[in-house]
Order: sequence, then C-alpha cells, then structure tokens
Amino acid sequence: MRTRQQIYPCVTPALRKRLTLYASKRGTSYSSVVEAALVQYLDADTTDRTLLLRRLDRVGRDLAVVERDLDVLSHAFGIFLQVWFAHTPQIDEGMKRSAEQDALQRYSRFLDHLAAEAVKSESFVRQVSAGGDRQQGSLDDESVTR
Repeated sequence: MRTRQQIYPCVTPALRKRLTLYASKRGTSYSSVVEAALVQYLDADTTDRTLLLRRLDRVGRDLAVVERDLDVLSHAFGIFLQVWFAHTPQIDEGMKRSAEQDALQRYSRFLDHLAAEAVKSESFVRQVSAGGDRQQGSLDDESVTR
C-alpha cells in the first residue's frame, strides 16, 4: 500500500519555472517542494495562532506592569492628599480671593515644571523603584517652590 497519493495541480508556466529553479537549487524533487509548501500553507493558521498568543502574552505582561505602576501612583496620591489635608489650614472668607489667585499662579508654575519633567521622561515609578534617588535640587527649583 502506498503512503503517498498522487495529485495533479495545475500551475502557471511562470510558477512551474520558479518551482523547477527552486528544486534544482535545493537538490530536491518537485514533490517534496510542493508537499513542504502545502504543509506550511495549511499549517499557517496554527502558526498565526501561536504568534498571536505569544503577542497577547507579551501585552498581558505589559498590562501587569502598567497596573502595578498605576497602583503605586494611586497610593502616592492618596498619601499626598492625607498629608495635605492634615497640614493645610482653613482659609478665611476674606482671604479666599487672593488665595485662589495665588493658587492659580502656583498651579501654572507646577504645570510648567511638570511639562519640563515629562520631557526628561523620568518615570516616578522608576524613581520609587530606585529607592527615591533623584537629582539634587530638582524640587528646590524656584519655579516649583514659589
């Protein structure tokens, strides 16, 4: 009994010429080249699935890092708010207008400083992971403390 079955595919003359050239360069028969090509073509779905699963796995790991970073930032923001509420006194009604103007000016300087830090692309989470090492004077800058 034969382990292989014969088929008769029709191909264009140009493809037949390419097949002949390829098979002669490789030193193989037409049948082995066609069989290998068919196996690769028919198994492409499995190969694509494997590739997609690999990429999805990488996206999942990246998402876990983003989730961890968001947790660190959320926790830091929560601690900041607790300290801020604990150490910021209530403002009298007569001083609220000038305090609002001062706050808007300080906030504008804060945004400028934040934009400058974002250009450096120094991640807060990386700073926390490094044990809080930061450049000397980065918070002593006049634009932030005024």
